[in-house]
Amino acid sequence: MKIAIIGAGLTGLRAANELKEYAKVRVFEKNEIGGLLSSFCNGYYIEKYYHHLFRKDSELLETIKRFGLNSKLVWKTVKVGFAINGSIYSLSTPIDILRYPHMSFRDKLDLAIFTIRSRKLEYENFDDIPVISALKDRFGDRLLEKFFMPMLKAKFGDNADKVSFAWLLARVAIRSNRRLRGEEIGYLRHGFHQLIEKMAENLEIVHANCEIKLEGKWSVNGEDFDAVIFTGPIPELGELAFKFRLPRIKYQSSVCALASLKNSISDIYWINVEKATFGAIIEHTNFMPFEDYGENLVYLASYSTPEGWLFNQADSETAKLFLRDLKRFNVREGDVRWIRIFKAKYSSPIYETGFLKKITPYRIHDGFYIAGMTSKPNYPERSMNGSLKAGREVAECLKKDFGFE
Repeated sequence: MKIAIIGAGLTGLRAANELKEYAKVRVFEKNEIGGLLSSFCNGYYIEKYYHHLFRKDSELLETIKRFGLNSKLVWKTVKVGFAINGSIYSLSTPIDILRYPHMSFRDKLDLAIFTIRSRKLEYENFDDIPVISALKDRFGDRLLEKFFMPMLKAKFGDNADKVSFAWLLARVAIRSNRRLRGEEIGYLRHGFHQLIEKMAENLEIVHANCEIKLEGKWSVNGEDFDAVIFTGPIPELGELAFKFRLPRIKYQSSVCALASLKNSISDIYWINVEKATFGAIIEHTNFMPFEDYGENLVYLASYSTPEGWLFNQADSETAKLFLRDLKRFNVREGDVRWIRIFKAKYSSPIYETGFLKKITPYRIHDGFYIAGMTSKPNYPERSMNGSLKAGREVAECLKKDFGFE
């Protein structure tokens, strides 16, 4: 039996590893292996887009252990903060939050109660509720405008008013894994490229664009296969998406800068930023040791859409805009050793109200499967953990269909 897997990201690689003992598996990838987890090499490896993991990421933790990388896994309590009106405020500890001057004590209390309750709610029950309406009902205008809207605008732009409340509840629950000193997150010391390389070992990976056809049998680039697993974004399916009446899903694009700075901006790992071309500053070397890289490494994270001006702008112009806004943090052009711009056209679905109804099942047609960002494990927020789980579950579905179990 022959199986084609389209996409060598976490989902595709996980599915391939689950199926390779049952069939001849060929993985097709038009870009670098790893997908959104691919890395930039500069004498060391670092992800093109910021990544970290959480204690609850059981699928990811199991995969790291399975591929012999447990010794590389490190956990650290990091600081988070918010930049507003020219100042950076740490919001890492209860004392930090109490000292924050841009919210009243009542607002802080309401926010704390909301955070605690969010962990216990069933996200699916709030799928049809717009996030802005829900927040306004709970908090009124002040906390909505001062706290939530900058985050929603930075993440979703003009689509913020379409986003489901379920997305925010999941986001708050994930990010509320706080200790008294701050938020605990994990990382693979020296980079997630180690996991990607281990997962890709002993797999047949073909670097090529793919044309998938159904003419009696499934074919990829003219070669027949008994089954095809597609792990890419739905729009890249083209006519097949219409043929099988797949839901129309809106995506957002990632525009991320990785920069080397002469000096650190602060001692905070993650700073949400108000009114800038980037929505967050993620200072990687406030998380991992400076000695691993020999330079201060900072991500400047922004989001657009496939049609948006920021995504379609020349990288050089994007770099100029980012560097302009970095000046607000006392970073001058001469303080920047280098900057790289990375873009992902379909980095995440926009989790609009009603998205639950758009989740794609694994089995689409006899011999044709879809898994990835639109699968149930990645609802209502995509993650490395969810992508790995989708890869395992689609493989289990295929094995059951073909009598492998």
